[in-house]
Amino acid sequence: MAKPMTSKLAGRSMNRITNTMCIAVAALGLSACAGPRAFTQGTYQDPEQIVMLSDRWNQNDMQLVAKKIVESLGGWMARDALTQPVVILETPKNRTTEHIDLQALYDHVKAELINSGQVTFLDKAARQEIAEEYEYQGSGYVDPNEATGPGKQRAARYLLGLTITSTVQQVGDKKVVYYKSTFELTDIETIAIVWTDHKEITKSFKKRSIGL
Repeated sequence: MAKPMTSKLAGRSMNRITNTMCIAVAALGLSACAGPRAFTQGTYQDPEQIVMLSDRWNQNDMQLVAKKIVESLGGWMARDALTQPVVILETPKNRTTEHIDLQALYDHVKAELINSGQVTFLDKAARQEIAEEYEYQGSGYVDPNEATGPGKQRAARYLLGLTITSTVQQVGDKKVVYYKSTFELTDIETIAIVWTDHKEITKSFKKRSIGL
């Protein structure tokens, strides 16, 4: 009497194994047909259009900050009748937990102010290479009538600094991210902060499942 029961159990086990193998094979087949997934087709978008694909700092945030700062600093210079002040950039301070390209923000602000003729910026990063070029041009290899040398560089009067901070609040599936970008203009001679302004950005997000 035990043999029929044993055969029935064995048959059920074999059916389960067969079904499992079929599912595995089907899954492998679908995976093989689909192949690796990648972003292969895209379209250009208007840089001014606001697009948020994640809860991180993005290009739109940079543009909002740059626009506010350029307008504010330009207005301050107009009120004080300041004509093309000579400015050098301070190393920016990122006090957030994200990797943020603050040099790109500096470049955006700098380009707007230079192209509008409002500010003269000095290139602090090029000083070492320029010093080496002075040395080469004074070595005798260069026509002395065309050679340039030290002693004629502009002197910076102001130092422009940037600090960015952030706060993240998350409760359940809701998240709020707050950024504060603060710019300061310091008189190098007196070390007095002669202008400062900031731009605040708050973004809210809701967590949801992401499907394939």
